[in-house]
This record gives sequence, structure tokens and C-alpha cells, in this order.
Amino acid sequence: MSLDPAILARVQFAFTVSFHIIFPTISIGLAAFLAIMEGLWLKTKDPLYLQIYRFWLGIFAMGFGVGVVTGIVLSFEFGSASPDSDRWRAQPSAR
Repeated sequence: MSLDPAILARVQFAFTVSFHIIFPTISIGLAAFLAIMEGLWLKTKDPLYLQIYRFWLGIFAMGFGVGVVTGIVLSFEFGSASPDSDRWRAQPSAR
């Protein structure tokens, strides 16, 4: 097996997608959890709910940020993972 640049680009893309998919899923789940914790704090005024909310908010922010960064990297990798995409991508029509 030769290490063709197209194969290497596809392997890198697969690694980035595998890493990226973790963070949006965690962000979606934590967003619901944070909404529940804040709602319980607003309803009961128990400082424990606010402490839990603030702790998980930092983790949510970091996970969201990493998800955004890996998503931006993915948009650039789409082109390198499909170098022959000019054949199937819609071409602008000449007018």
C-alpha cells in the first residue's frame, strides 16, 4: 500500500470527524442539563443547583469551543479529502 496524498487526507479527515463528533453530542446533552439545573435554581433558590450549574457551564463552554474549532478544520479538510470533487461538484455555468 502506497501512502498516496489522497489516502492520507482521507485518514486525517476520518480522525478529525471521529474527534469532532464527540463535542457536539456532549454540548447538546449538557445544554439540556444546564437548562434543568438553572430552572431548579430559579425555582428553589438552593445554592447547590447554582454551584452545579456553574461547574458544568465551564465544561460546556470548553466542549463547545473545541467543537467549533474542529468543525472549522473539517470545512477545510472537505476539499483535501476529495481532490477529485471537480468532477461531481456543480460547476458555474458560463453566461
